[in-house]
Amino acid sequence: MEVFNYLVYFLSPLITFIVVYLYCSYKQNYWTRSGVIQLKNTSKVFGDFKNGVLFRTGPGLLFGQLYKSAPTDAPFVGIYIFHKPCLLLRDPQIIKQVLVSDFKIFTNRHFAGRQQKDSIGMTNLFGVREPAWSYLRKKLSPTLSGRGKMKQTLPFMIESAKPMMEYLSKMTGSGNLQAIDIQDVSYKFASDLIANLALGAKTDCFECPDSYYCKFLMDFFYSFKRMVALVTVFFMPELVDMIGSLFLFDSSYIRKVFWKAVESREISDEKRGDYIDEVIQLKNGQQDPVYKFEGDNVVYQCGTLLSGFESSAIATTFLLMELAKNKEYQDLARKDIKEAIAKHGWTVEAFDQMKYLGQCLSESLRLHPAVSTLDRYPTKDYQVISFNRAQLGQLHVKVAVAMILSEYELSQNSQEVKMDHRSTLTAAADGIHVEFNKLSSSD
Repeated sequence: MEVFNYLVYFLSPLITFIVVYLYCSYKQNYWTRSGVIQLKNTSKVFGDFKNGVLFRTGPGLLFGQLYKSAPTDAPFVGIYIFHKPCLLLRDPQIIKQVLVSDFKIFTNRHFAGRQQKDSIGMTNLFGVREPAWSYLRKKLSPTLSGRGKMKQTLPFMIESAKPMMEYLSKMTGSGNLQAIDIQDVSYKFASDLIANLALGAKTDCFECPDSYYCKFLMDFFYSFKRMVALVTVFFMPELVDMIGSLFLFDSSYIRKVFWKAVESREISDEKRGDYIDEVIQLKNGQQDPVYKFEGDNVVYQCGTLLSGFESSAIATTFLLMELAKNKEYQDLARKDIKEAIAKHGWTVEAFDQMKYLGQCLSESLRLHPAVSTLDRYPTKDYQVISFNRAQLGQLHVKVAVAMILSEYELSQNSQEVKMDHRSTLTAAADGIHVEFNKLSSSD
């Protein structure tokens, strides 16, 4: 009997290990069974996402490494996040087919549709599934794009940029070159803009960096907990289903501020022409069972602007960095800006005319995409055919860069920027310091 018990104790872990190993091997053989090339050296536990889960490499950099490790002529390659099979697209024509031509089949995201408590960024345009997504997109698109909306929003952007320009003037007042962290500047400008547009409040994160609002937004942009939340939500949403809100960022403060602004606006019947006005109109309008603008669903729309302006802040940071490193292009961009402003003033027409600045922005986004990955989940079976391309965010970036370049010359030494390996979005670990030199009136 003792021998039998000994064998049971010895064999049980061994049998369990063999069963788990065989299960993992079977799950991670999905692409091979489907006739698709898959990467080698896949971890039995983490799949191809080990360094991302352990925060050794940022998800964007990790997917770049996976992309480069595939055969150069492969239009796509099979990868695994843990045991979940994912298809990493490499051919630009296939990517265009999925994101543009067959867009209606790929409206869902894998992480979308989760019932995540206290998550301001999921139950909105970024995180709902069909048919709610199409309905919400139809309702919200007019509030986020269109020429009329740009004209309505630009004054808020110019107003929110004043604290930024006053801060830069104060920092460079001595006349000497000043190294300033443009990542910090970009995030603080975005924070003030979010308050002005989405919360109906005026803030100054440059003059009052220790205010509760500013600290909350900096936590939202930078904190390790939110980085964990983003990785979990985007790449391991099943954990959120099982564990609940443990991984999620606490949005109770934004809820409180948002509802206070909405209630005040409804009582006073004031109209500012900002995002809150748009949301109140949706809240008080005719409702559709597919997605009702009531309760938390109203608050969640604030998350659309939070996420959108965060990516715009990243785009601003890296565009300023690239222009600081390339004086020739910076001078051309400044000439483009000054000519447009001289002709049209600080108007939407002027920003429309800044064609060269727009080209610089496009190239900077190609080099440093703010959101490094896009995932899509088909609504039906889809055959990939192998083959032998948001207006408000762009205006946000142009306003910041145009106002800075119109008054300052930027420069940066050859110091290499260290990327934050913990961040899901593109971010520098220690900021990006650029020297600001105040231009004379004749420049």
